[in-house]
Amino acid sequence: MKNADALWRDLVHRFAKQSRCQSRQVGAILVKDSRLLAEGWNSPPRGSKAQDCPRCLSGPKPGKGLEFAICCHAEANAIANAAYSGVDLKEATIYCTTYPCAECAKLICGAGIIEVVYDHTYPSHLTDLIFESANITSRRFKDVDHDQTQNQRCN
Repeated sequence: MKNADALWRDLVHRFAKQSRCQSRQVGAILVKDSRLLAEGWNSPPRGSKAQDCPRCLSGPKPGKGLEFAICCHAEANAIANAAYSGVDLKEATIYCTTYPCAECAKLICGAGIIEVVYDHTYPSHLTDLIFESANITSRRFKDVDHDQTQNQRCN
């Protein structure tokens, strides 16, 4: 593969556009041995409707009212989609549009994922600690302009 990071970065951003979340679009894909294993984006759980989200209905401010959101994070949806299909994630890499939160970091550890590659930062010292203690490597995509499409921090 010529430039795997460029391919996976493009693909993860395309999946993010599938999000039904009314406040933010985030994507995640799981890859192993240059093969796409599963994908996810932040959206309500399978069978739920985005328009029923109490947080979105209340006109949320970025980072506020998260306890009322029904959307699952993209990383959690990708891991759940893999589990739903019986896909083994041991030693996989997860590519994300945004650095994972601490809750998703715990899921990433539990799934056996060994590397996280992300585009936009999301400051979380707890995530850093979780990845460091579990020996999970994390890095930003290489050779990209990280300022061109910065997402708001509200999910």
